[in-house]
Amino acid sequence: MLCAALLQLEAPKPLLWYGLLASFLLRQLLLSAKDFLAQQASRQLRQNLRNTLWQGLAQLGPARQKFGSDGQLSSLLTEHVDALDGYISRYWSQQYLVMVTPLAIAVVVSQHSLLAAGLLLGTAPLVPVFMILVGKEASKASSAQLQQQSRMSGRLYDFLSGLSLLKRLNAVPVASQHLSQAAEYYRQSTMQVLKLAFLSTAVLELFSSLAIALVALYLGLGLLGELPWLKQQIAVSYPSALFILLLAPEFYQALRQLGNDYHAKAQAQSATVQLMPLWRAIDPATQQTQQQQALPSQLANTAAFSLQLQDILVGQAQQPRLQLDRLTIATGQRILLSGPSGSGKSTLLQLLAGFVPFHGQLMLNDVSIAKAQMPALRQQIAYLNQHAELMPGSVAENLALAKTDAQPQQMIAVLKAVELWDYLVQYGGLNYSIGEQGLGLSGGQQQRLAFARLLLQPRAIWLLDEPFAELDQASISSLSKVLEQISRGKTLLIASHQWQGLDFVDGCLLLEQGHLLKQQPISLAELKQLSNQDQR
Repeated sequence: MLCAALLQLEAPKPLLWYGLLASFLLRQLLLSAKDFLAQQASRQLRQNLRNTLWQGLAQLGPARQKFGSDGQLSSLLTEHVDALDGYISRYWSQQYLVMVTPLAIAVVVSQHSLLAAGLLLGTAPLVPVFMILVGKEASKASSAQLQQQSRMSGRLYDFLSGLSLLKRLNAVPVASQHLSQAAEYYRQSTMQVLKLAFLSTAVLELFSSLAIALVALYLGLGLLGELPWLKQQIAVSYPSALFILLLAPEFYQALRQLGNDYHAKAQAQSATVQLMPLWRAIDPATQQTQQQQALPSQLANTAAFSLQLQDILVGQAQQPRLQLDRLTIATGQRILLSGPSGSGKSTLLQLLAGFVPFHGQLMLNDVSIAKAQMPALRQQIAYLNQHAELMPGSVAENLALAKTDAQPQQMIAVLKAVELWDYLVQYGGLNYSIGEQGLGLSGGQQQRLAFARLLLQPRAIWLLDEPFAELDQASISSLSKVLEQISRGKTLLIASHQWQGLDFVDGCLLLEQGHLLKQQPISLAELKQLSNQDQR
């Protein structure tokens, strides 16, 4: 616009050309500065969002699985967050430019021709109208594409995690076929998004070109004196007509650019829909982390804890995931949580570990724990999930995840305690390397390594969620003996569907549909009797 204005000035030619060059360079400089600042803002915002999501997932712990597998969550933290880039770096700033630039050009053009300015303003709404019409379909396609991407990431993660098992079962071709189908669905959804993006660009270019042609037709007929209402009269002078014609593409440029970036907004909206359930779940946890408090001073130097829960509610009152009136677990007591799937066993463990929000009162040694103190409580708790979370690397590196300053002698001691050292010493001891998902160790050996990590942590409360799942009977019997030895003096809660080998527990809590069937722990013999009656 500045270049066109300079053409109207009556100035020496050198000065005119210098002015045109300066205005051109200034424009490019300002556009580059805008793009740079927008990219910087986008990068910072996405990094902050990714950090917040990552911290929130750490707060959720095992409860994160309800939002998808680790592969799907990885996709959320990478591709879905990066899908916001186009909206932040391009669309957000462009929507402000589109309100300022065309209006300013229309005001300048009106000084030379009110009708030309009217034509520009009258045809301008065509671009955003068709942008929105095409953009709705683009938003649906982007949402489908991101869902397919998330599912494919989950399938690929599961495929790679279970590759050794698939090889043993000769099921790699079947799994590969399913993965290929997922990739094909993703390719189709991606091509659908690209098709709509190209269609949107073509439509916007068409209407912009038609609008510019309409202005050019008016100016051309005006210069020839062939306008029906101004026969033999020049409506707009040649310099003014040239000035308007130079500005007409700039008038629609901001609108066209907004239309081109509209699919970035659609993609960002689709990514936001996928991210919102996770964001709503972790936002309170994030705020809690920022305001976390230490445990009450009465518990500062305490190494043994009893647990008391009162008026506990997890979920909605109409359909609670867990609802307890009162429950007390004494110091050093070892309790088995029994019940069918979905009865609330894992929810109770996650509540005690501070991984799920709840209503009610949680107390340690009769001292109430505030929600802001739950992260500090977690420092007193050792939590073991159904599948031991082992990292690729040496045994020593996996043990160091529990205690970074652990000495080799300490590591060997805990490995001996869980009866794993005699096996490892044959293959390199602490330097024995394991692969993804514990590859190189049997299921029972993986659990023994996880038990060894528990021993390295001076935690008074142990929460074990299905520690014997998917193990054979011999491994269960052997691990139960190990657990009986290493858990002495600990406050232990074990959620498990089976009780074989758990004769050492002090009592059993039977749950069903989120409620305790008996308010006080029962003996293992009573649990067996009740189970036999149910089977009959």
